[in-house]
Amino acid sequence: MRVLVTGGAGFLGTHLCEGLLEKGIEVRAVDNLDSGRKENLEVLRQGVEFYHGSTDDESLLKKAARGVDAVIHTAFPMVLRRQGTLNPAAAAEAIRSLLKVARACLAENALLVYLSSIAVYGNQQYTPIDEAHPTRPVTLYGATKLAEEIYCRMLSDTQGLKMTILRVSDIYGPRNSRVSLPIHFLLQVLKGQPLVVHGDGSQSRTYTYVSDLVKAVLLALERNKAVGEIFNISGDRCISVRELAAQVIRVTGSGVGILVDPGAETDTRRLWIDNRKAREVLGFRPEVNLEEGLRRTYDWLRRNPDYYGS
Repeated sequence: MRVLVTGGAGFLGTHLCEGLLEKGIEVRAVDNLDSGRKENLEVLRQGVEFYHGSTDDESLLKKAARGVDAVIHTAFPMVLRRQGTLNPAAAAEAIRSLLKVARACLAENALLVYLSSIAVYGNQQYTPIDEAHPTRPVTLYGATKLAEEIYCRMLSDTQGLKMTILRVSDIYGPRNSRVSLPIHFLLQVLKGQPLVVHGDGSQSRTYTYVSDLVKAVLLALERNKAVGEIFNISGDRCISVRELAAQVIRVTGSGVGILVDPGAETDTRRLWIDNRKAREVLGFRPEVNLEEGLRRTYDWLRRNPDYYGS
């Protein structure tokens, strides 16, 4: 099998490249290095055919996708991840790139595995949140991901695009491109600073260690019955911010305390994600619990103290 990973020098991309190579799969990667890290290219030098450029460059994309069996699409403008961002140019770029990736897949009769996000759901209307939950995103990031899902489904229905959509939930781990809350808390521990919890700390997420996401993608590549389907990919435990802070302190053995800022404005959602469909159809089982995932990430951060700068 030959697979192309878009955004291949990024957080998810490099972990996916590693996982694919371990399975003996021939790997190609494309990345413009706008948010992908040059340090991550050390991973890509180990047997990955790398194409430096944007997925918006259709000629480059055609070359990179020639002869592939599948494309895993992770490339996405990082600016859209920022809370409150309204950047129509970045949203248009993301959708335009997705359509070009889909067109390349159609030309090669290749499977498109699209990494979407639980951000498409918006505010929870019930929990746990399954794939049938209404999609009413509350950020431009979530709205753009949902628009790309709709394009994938339209092309599947009208042009026979083979596609699988994975709605991933709060991925964390070594080489995380953005400083997500688990990374932020671990960095605060390394600096000897207290962990600040905004609001009452009840806001909750279902965190997923990056290697479990990689396993889910590999299963999606292997299972024919995954084609045309949408799956939530998440860990098994929904945890509040306050509980996460306490878990970080336990795992690291740190003496830093927890400071609660009850007046701070914060996201109050409780995003408890239901991964039962992925379990039943893909055979997906999260293997790295939160405690172990935090420990692995903390150990990596201690070995790479300069990764996020000062």
